[in-house]
Formats: sequence, C-alpha cells, structure tokens
Amino acid sequence: MARFKFRHSILPIVGVCLSLNIHPVHAETQTIEETLGNSTIGSMPAYPNSMKVNVPPEAQGSMGGVTSINCPAGVAPASCVPMSVWNTTFAAGELTPAQIAAKNGTRVDSNSSLATATPWLSRLKVSDIAATPGMAQMPVTAADGSRTTVGNLVAKNPNATLGSVADLRKTSIAQFPQIQNIQLKQFPGISNLTANTIPGLSEVLVSQMPGFSYPVGVAAIRLDLVRTNERNIQHMVISDNGAHKCKTKCDYGEFRSVLGLPYLNGARIISGDSQSVPGGSGALALMNGGREPAGVVFDIGSGGVKFILTNVNAKKGTALIHMNTRVCAWLAGCSPYFMPIPLYLTISERNRGIAIPVVGASIFRQVRMP
Repeated sequence: MARFKFRHSILPIVGVCLSLNIHPVHAETQTIEETLGNSTIGSMPAYPNSMKVNVPPEAQGSMGGVTSINCPAGVAPASCVPMSVWNTTFAAGELTPAQIAAKNGTRVDSNSSLATATPWLSRLKVSDIAATPGMAQMPVTAADGSRTTVGNLVAKNPNATLGSVADLRKTSIAQFPQIQNIQLKQFPGISNLTANTIPGLSEVLVSQMPGFSYPVGVAAIRLDLVRTNERNIQHMVISDNGAHKCKTKCDYGEFRSVLGLPYLNGARIISGDSQSVPGGSGALALMNGGREPAGVVFDIGSGGVKFILTNVNAKKGTALIHMNTRVCAWLAGCSPYFMPIPLYLTISERNRGIAIPVVGASIFRQVRMP
C-alpha cells in the first residue's frame, strides 16, 4: 500500500519579478521598481467597499492615539487611512516638508505662510506641538492679534488645536525656517491625520519613500489555471504562516515558475475568499479578530504587503489580485494583513504576463513513498 510523507520545503527565495499596473488596464510585464515607480498614495483608487476596524486600547498609545481606522466606500486611502499606517508600510513619517518638496521636484517657498505650507499644524494640539523638539519657539499670532510663541500658548490652551488659538496665515516659513527640516513623525498627534492633509505627501512616489525596499533576485510565479469549490487542498500549497490546507469550498490558483526555482511549478495559492488564517503579533494581533485572508507576504516596505487571490472564476479562467497591508507599532506588535490597498488586477489563464513574487514563504509537498 502506498504511504504518504508530508514535509515542508522552505523556499529560499530572496527576489521578485512583478507585473502590476497601478491603473489596471493592460497586463504588461514590468519589474516592481517600474510598477511602484509610477505609484503614489494619491493615485490609489477609492475603496469599493467600506473598511473599518478598531484599534485595541493596549495598542492605541503605540499608534499615536489612533483609536480606529475607518474608510467608507468610495473614499480613497489618501483621505481616510491614518499616517500611522503609511509610517508602518513605507516610513512616510521620516520625511520632512523640505524632503517631500524635493522628491516632487519643487521646494518649500520661504514666503509661504504656515497655513499654506504646513496646514496640518492647525489640527494638532498646542501641547503636542510645543513638545516637539525645537517647536516651542515658533512665532505665531494669537487669536487676540498679539505676537507670541507656541510655548507661551501652552499655559492657557494646552488641549486646544493650534488652529483654534493662532492664525498661521500671519507666520511665514522665512520666520521659522527650521520647520522645513523636522521629520513628520516628531509631531505627536500626526499619526491620526491622513496623507492628503500634508502638502505633497500623496504625490511622492512610493519607490521614493524612506521605508520602501525590495529584495534582489529572480524568483516569481505566474498563473497557470484556476479551480473552484475543491476539497482538501494541501499538496503544493504556498503559505507564509503555515496554513497549508483548505478543507471545503476551496478556490485556488495554480501557478508555474517563470523565474527562479523550477519546483515551484504547480504551486497553489488559496483564495482569500475561501480561507482566512491567523495573523499578527502582540496587542495589535487583536485587530480584525486576529485573522487575515490567505495569500503570500512580500516585503517591499517597512511593514510589508500581502498578495491576496480573490474572485476566482473557473468558467472564465480568471482571478483578481490585490494587496493587503498591516499596522505595526513599537511594543505593540503588528496587526494581521487586513487593510486592502485598492490596486486590483485581473489575472487570466490566457494572459500570463503577471508574475507574483514569493518571498520567505513555504510550500507543503505531499510525496508518495514506495
């Protein structure tokens, strides 16, 4: 009688070849550098469905006071995803206003008012701004018309927002030039703001974000066929967290190697519609019930992203690929990969030009023994 041996074969894959089109009209082969070289936070389309999750109380402090993430249907990430997420994924908080301008091919106009160049300051608490190194001495015009400093405003208005007690239109960048060179993450409270409240941030190329990185190498897989409503799928299943088996109503894509290791031929990715898996670590693992869709994690930033296969259609031979990201915070761990970045791409058995990276995942191989 035949016996079966089960083993895990860890994939020592350190590189990628990816074909994604940020505006998914054509499936053209291109590298991840070329793809994300044309992507910005502002170019990401609106969420087709609402997305809301509460941050556990234990992790709110580590996330700069963010209590929830709420993106209604029809709203783009630049307008609803808080900076704490972009800080995690691409280290956007390490940028300064001067660096943002330079990456966009411009410069901060010294004659601009703070209301124009740094309008997000008006949304922050006076006490938080004063606590930022070097900011207590920033000159402002108080509501009564007198000239004072942020430090002097703290005594009377510690919990008020700066915009409610000072007129930022009457202070220019030239009067406080150091504001151009202070990292965004130095300001307590900025984690709650969205990318579109910070001039120029939504236009910075993702590939130029401080936290963006990508492995160097040659491993990738490409769709070969799709299957739906299968049972007990476990052989050749790729997973980054050890969840290598789908029991019932399993939709999946079967892939073949296009660059890298040939034993990836026949590798399967279970659809995120069919299976959710445990995810996250620390207090942030409580977000989204500690679950995330099945898929393959790819480390292209400080927080990474996860490729999710959805909408598998066996009749048409198509499926949808999109990316999920997560939130990480010091001492609080990381959330599951539950937050979709709305960059959806249709892949097809006929059109195999889209290659999916596989990095640091494992594949479960079922080997028949004599």
